[in-house]
Amino acid sequence: MAKGMRVKLNYAVSRDPDTGAEVTRLTPPEVTCHRNYFYQKCFFNDGSHLLFAGEFDGHWNYYLLDIAKAEAIQLTEGAGDNTFGGFLSPDDSALYYVKNDRTLREVNLQTLAEREVYRVPNEWVGYGTWVANSDCSKLVGIEIAASDWTPLNDWKLFHDFFHKGPHCRLLRVDLESGASGVIHEEKIWLGHPIYRPFDDDTVAFCHEGPHDLVDSRMWLVNEDGSNVRKVKDHAEGESCTHEFWVPNGSALVYVSYLKGKQGRMIYRFNPDIGVNEPVMPMPACSHLMSNFDGTLLVGDGSGTPVDVKDTGGYTIDNDPYLYVFDVEQKNYFRVARHDTSWATFANSRQVTHPHPSFTPDDSAILFSSDKDGKPALYIAKLPEQRTLLQA
Repeated sequence: MAKGMRVKLNYAVSRDPDTGAEVTRLTPPEVTCHRNYFYQKCFFNDGSHLLFAGEFDGHWNYYLLDIAKAEAIQLTEGAGDNTFGGFLSPDDSALYYVKNDRTLREVNLQTLAEREVYRVPNEWVGYGTWVANSDCSKLVGIEIAASDWTPLNDWKLFHDFFHKGPHCRLLRVDLESGASGVIHEEKIWLGHPIYRPFDDDTVAFCHEGPHDLVDSRMWLVNEDGSNVRKVKDHAEGESCTHEFWVPNGSALVYVSYLKGKQGRMIYRFNPDIGVNEPVMPMPACSHLMSNFDGTLLVGDGSGTPVDVKDTGGYTIDNDPYLYVFDVEQKNYFRVARHDTSWATFANSRQVTHPHPSFTPDDSAILFSSDKDGKPALYIAKLPEQRTLLQA
């Protein structure tokens, strides 16, 4: 198979045994498939098509699924796709992704023509998820000095890399011309660069590493490199993770958890006034994502985090559910079981993570799981009968 080839999928529809929600497995459990990172655009605006990664061709490549037809077209080919960081343009005309940690590419979804937008210099390596601004005219990304780089295929390497203090730089790239510029750099592991939606002057990034060793995880910087400031000073025994901008740009939302505690807290940071506020307690979810205006959040229940040094101090019971949180009502309900293993698989620390997000109409949740075999994509409709819970 190669770019342009079509794959017919046979959906498997079931009812969640605990909530009664309708759950559809979109991809076959004998072929590794997964979704992109949870805050990257993957659906067409009308919900008709879905971007995902699949190993139908022997490599992890990008596919575009026509949901009604259950047919996917292969968009990329060959080895080296960063299949977590890719995203669709706001007008549903193009895919952007990074190949071989080296080239940022654009794929025209009508013609499948591909062009190189930007090439990482030889002395650097393109790392992690690169994120566009709201009108998709530019993006921010992280480059790590090639002399410091190590492929981070498991959690031990993740821990070791933190102590190396790699030389990293946060850059911006013009998606039309490929022109680039460095916003910020330092000898510390940087990750998760994200433009604030509808505010190109504000960029979030993080100090990456084991959460209980990082000084302060979340930071903001102006696009011109000025005014580097931390989002929050961590309390004693506090770790913060999986921050994201609410898609309307109103707040930066993140997960906070304390050593020795089972539950976690959802926080919201208002960058206009520099204030953090607790939103509501929640079960031990790992990732969070919101709908467009932040009125609803979805999270994936997890177990003891692997991205901390002191796993004994952060030991928690495994939670196999997807949850939706109502921010105004301060309550939540279970959607369905994800039952993923969270295991490192095929040299990937991320492929079994659910990374849940809402469909464009907020009626269902997209997620990945390996509960039926190899990692696969699922869509769970919000259950009609909902048992409301209070944390």
